[in-house]
Amino acid sequence: MKTNNAAGHSQNVANLNLIITQILNFGETYNPSVQSLTLAELKKKYQQGKDANDAVSAAEVNLKNAIGIRLNSFDGFDDVVTKSSNALKISGASAQTQDQAQVLVRNLRGKRASDKLSAEEIAAEKEKGNEVKQVTLHNASFDSKIENFGKYALFVGSVSDYKPNEADISIDGLNAKLEEYKTKNNDVVVADAALNTARQTRNEVLYTDSTGLVDIALAVKLYVKSAFGATSAQYKQISNIAFTKF
Repeated sequence: MKTNNAAGHSQNVANLNLIITQILNFGETYNPSVQSLTLAELKKKYQQGKDANDAVSAAEVNLKNAIGIRLNSFDGFDDVVTKSSNALKISGASAQTQDQAQVLVRNLRGKRASDKLSAEEIAAEKEKGNEVKQVTLHNASFDSKIENFGKYALFVGSVSDYKPNEADISIDGLNAKLEEYKTKNNDVVVADAALNTARQTRNEVLYTDSTGLVDIALAVKLYVKSAFGATSAQYKQISNIAFTKF
C-alpha cells in the first residue's frame, strides 16, 4: 500500500463522521439489525479511525524530527575525520600505520552525489522555476558510516603515538562521537519502526475486510438504501459520500 495517501485516509474517517451526522437526523427510523451498523458502534469506529490517523501523523513527525537530529549530528562528520587524519599524519606513527589509516579514511569519506544546497539556494532555484531534488543518505549509508568510524576509532586507539591535545579528536572524543552517532541513528530506526506499526494499525482499522471502517461505511449505505429505498431522501443524503479502499 502506498504511504502518500494521508489525505485519503483522513477523508475516509471524516466521511464516516458525515454519515453519522446524517443518521442522527433519521431518528429511530434508523434501526439496523446488524450490531456493527448501529449508531453507537459507528461512533466507536469513527473514533478508532481518528485515533489511528492521529497516531500515524504523530509517528511521522517523530521520525522527521529524529532524521533531522541525526543529520545535525553527522553534519561535522567529515571535519572530524579530516582533523583526526591530519593529527595522525604528524604524530610520528610509522608509514605502515599511516597507510592502514588512510584505507579506513577513504572508506569514511563517502561523498554524496551532489553538494547539499542551502535553504536560500533552494528558494532561489524554485523562483527560477527549477525543480530541486536533494540526494540524501539513506539508513544503510549511516549504518556504514558508523561501522567504518568505529573501525577507525578502534585503530587510532591502538596507535601509541596518536595523542592529540584537541578533545574532539582525542581517543575519548572519537569514542564519544561514535556513541552519539549510534544513538541518533538508533533513534531513527526506532521512530521508523513505530511509524510502520502505526500505519499497519491504521490500515487494519480502516481497511480490514468486513470489519474495517470503509466496509462498515459502505454497509451502512446499503442498509439505508434497503430500509428507506433507493429514491428516498435518506439515501440521497448519504449516497454520494465517497469511501476509498487504499
